[in-house]
Amino acid sequence: MVKKKKRISPETKQLLAELEEVVQRLGYKLRYEKGNFEGGYCLLKESRLFVINSRNEPEKRIGIIARNLKEIGIDDIFVKPQVREIVEKENAKSAKPEEKKTGETSQQSVQ
Repeated sequence: MVKKKKRISPETKQLLAELEEVVQRLGYKLRYEKGNFEGGYCLLKESRLFVINSRNEPEKRIGIIARNLKEIGIDDIFVKPQVREIVEKENAKSAKPEEKKTGETSQQSVQ
């Protein structure tokens, strides 16, 4: 069975390329590798790396890179407004489940 490659929109390609460029400007090398992981950034010996699972869809790659860029911090460099917006939006998405858990815990304490 042959899988058909999903077509990627030009906007998605452009956004991914811009995020990859920000990663490089921050002094990180970006690698796409196969494995049983999503991806993220790390320090390996003296190298700063972003390793992303090459099996992830481009939209998922964007989310992973954006969340990790927020964690590293992009305030000290120029980032295009639409790219900064994606980083902020992805960070807000990942923060919501934690806020929900915190809210549930405090409600349970009151009862």
